[in-house]
Amino acid sequence: MIPSGTEISSSLYGAWRLIFVDDEAMAHFNVSIEGFWRSFFAAILALPYFLVVIIWPAPVAEGVTPWEPDPFMAGLAYILSWIIFPMVAAVLARLFELTQNYIGYITAFNWAGALIAQPLLILEVMTHAGVLSADAAAVLQLPIFVFVVWYGWVIARISLGATAWIAAALIFIAKMIDMLLFLVLM
Repeated sequence: MIPSGTEISSSLYGAWRLIFVDDEAMAHFNVSIEGFWRSFFAAILALPYFLVVIIWPAPVAEGVTPWEPDPFMAGLAYILSWIIFPMVAAVLARLFELTQNYIGYITAFNWAGALIAQPLLILEVMTHAGVLSADAAAVLQLPIFVFVVWYGWVIARISLGATAWIAAALIFIAKMIDMLLFLVLM
């Protein structure tokens, strides 16, 4: 199921509004069961960033060993990253009695992933093209990671209606899943 152009742009706009902690941002997402399934199309929109990282070897900071992932295993990790967290989040939403907002949460989370990938793609291409040094890119990684964690927390707070602690637990688990997939498969 491919979402319409209107649904894609509205969802990306909703993801953009979540950056500004806009309580009305959820009105831009299709939070029906169909919208939930179509939100996984965001994986296609985020794919160029993933492909650049995997296929085009990035320059590395001085003294750092270059990373050369196996493309098949990296692809498997990418696919699993879009599947495992929603499954774990479903269990946690039930545990924390937040199932009424689960569909909206995953829908917003998915579209936010597509939105986040775009500036990361630009940063990656700038690094590969030599516009940005590997050292400068390395320095930017920490603030970018902090922003992504904060953004995930905001998404859980607004879309799921989670408490601050539950939102923190969800984003922690999401990042742990990503790290485990990275360590095990790549």
